[in-house]
Amino acid sequence: MKSVLTVSACLCFLIVAVTAVATATQLARLSPQDLGDYSGLVFRGKVLSADSYWNDTHTKIFTRVLVGADETYKGEHRAVVELVQLGGTVGNVKVTVQGALQWTPGEEVLLFAEPYDLTNYQVLGLSQGKFAVRRDERTGAAYVEVPPTDSDALLGAPPAAGQVPAQALERVPLERFVNQALGRR
Repeated sequence: MKSVLTVSACLCFLIVAVTAVATATQLARLSPQDLGDYSGLVFRGKVLSADSYWNDTHTKIFTRVLVGADETYKGEHRAVVELVQLGGTVGNVKVTVQGALQWTPGEEVLLFAEPYDLTNYQVLGLSQGKFAVRRDERTGAAYVEVPPTDSDALLGAPPAAGQVPAQALERVPLERFVNQALGRR
């Protein structure tokens, strides 16, 4: 009888432990309005560089991203915004964080950011706060791609990288998307 109780207690502990780990990795989906509301800085710009480094205690790897800000929609304008995110590669050590962003120098992006510390920012909602800015080949007009929405909804939450096929995305003019996310009409 004692071994049955011990096994039962171990199983209960295991179930609770697995449930706690599973819920700890969940990320709430943010709508464009949520991104606009929760961001301290919303801007469009081009990625200048992305470099990974160890923290001072050599226990974590971070990636520092410098983005030249061309237009600021919310927050104080800075010519260059420094972003910090957990994860990256230093030498032979790679730390991968689910939902962390990939950065390509020269890419044009729309970013919803929140303060990381006194001088740096981080992208809000991991991959949810970064949108690639595309340009119409004929007109040069800027747009972002978002999942299609019905006419009554504003705009759906952005997909996690690689989750929505390109043909399923809707082109939304950049200005309209920003205005709707920031509650401007």
